[in-house]
Amino acid sequence: MKKKTLALATIAAFATAYAEAQSSVVIYGILDTGMSYANKIAAPTSAAPRATGGKWTLDSGTVQQSRFGFRDTEDLGGGLKAFFNLEGGFSVDSGASGQGGLTFGRTSVVGLAGDFGSVQLGRRKDYTDDISSKYSSVDDYGVFGNGVHDNNLDRYGGNRSNNQIRYDTPDFNGLKLNAMYAFGETAGSISTGQSFGFGANYKNAGFGVGLGYFQAKLGTLVGGVNSSSDQGAGSAAACAPSFGTPGDTCLKTWVIGSSYTIDKLKLRGTLSQVRQPLAVAGAAAPNFTAKFTGAAGSAAFAAGGSNNDKTNIADLGLDCSLDGGLTVTGSLLQSRYDFVGSSVKGRLTQVILGLDYRLSKRTDLYTFASSLRASDMYSPGIIGGAPGANNSSVAMTAGIRHLF
Repeated sequence: MKKKTLALATIAAFATAYAEAQSSVVIYGILDTGMSYANKIAAPTSAAPRATGGKWTLDSGTVQQSRFGFRDTEDLGGGLKAFFNLEGGFSVDSGASGQGGLTFGRTSVVGLAGDFGSVQLGRRKDYTDDISSKYSSVDDYGVFGNGVHDNNLDRYGGNRSNNQIRYDTPDFNGLKLNAMYAFGETAGSISTGQSFGFGANYKNAGFGVGLGYFQAKLGTLVGGVNSSSDQGAGSAAACAPSFGTPGDTCLKTWVIGSSYTIDKLKLRGTLSQVRQPLAVAGAAAPNFTAKFTGAAGSAAFAAGGSNNDKTNIADLGLDCSLDGGLTVTGSLLQSRYDFVGSSVKGRLTQVILGLDYRLSKRTDLYTFASSLRASDMYSPGIIGGAPGANNSSVAMTAGIRHLF
């Protein structure tokens, strides 16, 4: 009996110690969902090939993708710490997993941190996302700005690289530097599917300024899937393996941003550029009146399309925080497009106005409306689909976001 009692006490002690060791693991997440409306979505029929229609949707992740995650930090002594972060995305409206069904598709890293900075290994975003989240419209309007940002090719909404090594320096009086490299993991070729980037950010009181650069190289098709380490390559037409030789550079993008806070006002803005070196010539001249639509990310004369070799994007905004937890936001975005084999210069112009009301530190209500106009190119639409032959569209949304 005494032996059994001793054994049970020993097991209980180990269990208590194990539980205490695990108690520092943080479980967190975001649930973001709302109702949206777009006034013009392509709805062609044989009788009316240019028809459009309004569309109501219940969306998840309009401002921030709904997610859940686990993170922890262990003090190893001597100023050295080990850490991990696992994060998966999902849709509140359907319960489906995000990022193609990957359990931890948003972030999956483990690393070490200390006086030298931090090193992490795994899958995560690069530094262009850090700059966008600080200075662009993405923090206020999420996916509403993806189309104008060259179908998200400047990584405005964040894209991830597999097989990544990322290094962040310590904070040097407000300045932090970054570099990342992602392996293509292709036998016999270091460059096939490879991606890399770097960046820097400086902040001091109410002022901040930063820049980021990212470059991806062509992968191969493995079971019909692009093997590039850059998981955003799927939205870049010229990063399709059929566009060049494995190892060719298919995407180059950089972003510079800044913000300044004066009392309750915040001025913010970014300038970014996207280049697709492998873009090919499209139709000699677009016929926007006869052809119904061109899909973003694939068709000629479309954002991020097959002959869109360069895009310049400007994103300017003003936020005003009022008493009682209310914030008024506004943004003006414009992108200009070069197309291979054509003298036509495309342009997208978007205006977004919004309100955010904070009910608590963890829960807020938001609503915003947007107008998008395309010139000499096909419109990618704002949300819910492209507007087809129409060169202008309007969309609005209202939702709730809760953090845990």
